[in-house]
Amino acid sequence: MSKNRYSAEFKKEAARLIIIEGMSVAETSKKLGVSPAQLYKWRDSHLESLSGEAAASGQASPKEMAAEMDSLRKRLRKAERVNEILKKTVSFFSKDEI
Repeated sequence: MSKNRYSAEFKKEAARLIIIEGMSVAETSKKLGVSPAQLYKWRDSHLESLSGEAAASGQASPKEMAAEMDSLRKRLRKAERVNEILKKTVSFFSKDEI
């Protein structure tokens, strides 16, 4: 069994897909052909390196920003589902009036 060696740029891009683009680890794993466990390690490592940079510049922690982005994505998906339900409800009740 041979071990694949990945460049730092490849690892950073994989972490960016997960953190910034919001791709799931499973989806990223299939797309890149890397195990999910390895992607989690790269993501955590990337966030740690960014945390050091952010602390030096006085910015918010990347882990906090990533958690907030996840939370906002979930809220957006929920709002979109509610919006679709409301559209269907309005459509249903407007057909009865015609």
